[in-house]
Amino acid sequence: MLIENLKNEIRVLDSMIQAFRGLESAMLNKQPEMVSKYALSIEELSLEISLIESEREKFLQELGYSSVRQYVEAQDGEDISQVAYLSAEIVEKLNELTIVMDGIRQIVEFENYYFELLNNLVRGVNPSSNYSYTQNKQGISSYLPTNDNPRYDRLK
Repeated sequence: MLIENLKNEIRVLDSMIQAFRGLESAMLNKQPEMVSKYALSIEELSLEISLIESEREKFLQELGYSSVRQYVEAQDGEDISQVAYLSAEIVEKLNELTIVMDGIRQIVEFENYYFELLNNLVRGVNPSSNYSYTQNKQGISSYLPTNDNPRYDRLK
């Protein structure tokens, strides 16, 4: 029962990773209908993962354990190594999912900065003075927004 539960979670996580990759592609290709489709798919997969985790918690509680780790440490047998391996695979899938989600976050941040730049151009704010160049102690440079000097205010 526990092994099948872990395998189901791995299957759903794989589907979720593919859905997030599709979402990323749809965002890059400016396909709003596909963004909606993938967002719905991700929501459904999230609910499915919640159900799988609830089933696993219920199963472990019936056996008197609070976590898979506690189960693995207390039991010994042939299936314990498979449970441990599947648990490690779930962690691997979650790390991969985090990387894909971070890529989407970066896309959204870029789009927001780009929109801000275009908005400043339309409003008449000098885009070259919108960002100040700074360098921290580690030698990493960054641009900080400084929206304090719109052109149309100087013309009044």
